[in-house]
Formats: sequence, structure tokens, C-alpha cells
Amino acid sequence: MINISGIVEINRIPSGIPGMDQIISGGFPKKTSILLYGDNGSGKASMCIQFTKSGLEIGEQVLYISTQLPLWDLRAKMGQLGLDANKYEDEGNLVLVNPLTMELTGFDMDEQMQASRFLDVEQNIASIAGLINEAKRKLIKDQIRVVLDSITGLTVNISPQALPELFNLIQTMTKRVRLQNHVALFTVGPATDMHIIERLKVMMDGFIQFKVDLDRDIPERKMIIHNLLFTGKSIGRYNYIFSSAGIEVNRY
Repeated sequence: MINISGIVEINRIPSGIPGMDQIISGGFPKKTSILLYGDNGSGKASMCIQFTKSGLEIGEQVLYISTQLPLWDLRAKMGQLGLDANKYEDEGNLVLVNPLTMELTGFDMDEQMQASRFLDVEQNIASIAGLINEAKRKLIKDQIRVVLDSITGLTVNISPQALPELFNLIQTMTKRVRLQNHVALFTVGPATDMHIIERLKVMMDGFIQFKVDLDRDIPERKMIIHNLLFTGKSIGRYNYIFSSAGIEVNRY
């Protein structure tokens, strides 16, 4: 945040989503964590990858945590949106981690080994946190983007008794984002109980919903910005489409 002659200017970073920055006053505010909610295939992961690509292209570093895909599949999906994950991993600017299979950039495994190492989430929150911390230590720049896609991959595998430990992990991540001048995107899907989602929303600085109406001849896709810190005027509904580069947003 910069104060010049009594005018407060919020430091922002580009989202990487065509049309998005015009809506949110120039980009995502630094030191913020944003929760993306929507069905599978609604565009959450595409937005995360575009956000990642945008940061890497301007020299930032990215920690990308996936509970949805093995790392080789994640790299392939990134490649479909024009992001050469291997290139940025080799440069040390992109670290990929799957905490459920204990995969981490620099150490890949075949399917048999991956299956044998698949973690019981409920019994291993501490191990998951440790792996995320190990991945974070690989990144040394001041400006780091963080993605966790998806919290649902964690919540569907634990009992209510283990939720406090998971909430503590996520809250620790959001606090570090604020303290260390980062920006983070977290995703969650409808398989996660709404009571959990409401608790997560309290921890975040923004909440964006992806809504798709499939009952029309041409599916209608809406991005609903419910709230986003320092960008109150952006609250509203916006159309978006899929393109070869990912999602694109327009004001109408």
C-alpha cells in the first residue's frame, strides 16, 4: 500500500485473466487470499493456471499445490493453456506439489509408487503441512504466488473431528500470505460441506463463484464476485467464456 500526498494506492498484481483486471481495479491486491467456488469444469483450475502463467512471465515465482491431479497430468493440463511447467521448474521459479501423493518438483514417481504413497489425509495433516513448507522453501523471491487446487481434495477425506487441524493449516497459509506480501488462490467445490465453505470464506479476503447454467442451448457462464478486498466496486456478475488460452471475462 502506497500513500502519496494523502492518496492511498493499493499494490496489485495482474490476474492473467483477459478482462478480469479491468473489473477488479487493475489486478488482485497483494497480501490477499481469494477463494474460488464452483462445480468441476466451471473454470476454477483454468483461472489458477492462467494466474500462475501470468506471474511466471513477469519473473515471479509460484507455489502450485494440487490435490486433484498427479504432477505429470498437471503439467500436461498446464501445457494445454500454454504454460511450459518443466521450463519454469528447471529455472527454479515454479514448484509443484501434490500433498496427497507426496509428489514434489524435483522428485517424480511412477504410478505404482504413487499409489503406495497415497496419504490418509486425516492421519497426516502434519505431514501435508511439512511438505507444503518444504516446497515453499524452494522459492526465494519476495513476490510469490500461491495456488491450492483444491481444498475439496482434503475435506472429502477427513472426519469432522480432524477439521480443526485442517482449518489451522489453511489459516496459517493465509496469514503467511498477508505477512509475506504474496497473493493466493484457493479453490473449493460443492462436494465440500457448505458449513466448511462458510468457515473458509471467513478466512479469506475474497470470494468468487463460478456458476454455469446448462439448461440453455448455449451454456451460460457467470463469474460472481461476492467480495474482494480493496475492490468493492467490482462486486457483481460477469459473463465468461472458455478459449484456447483459458477463461475470458467481460463486464456484460
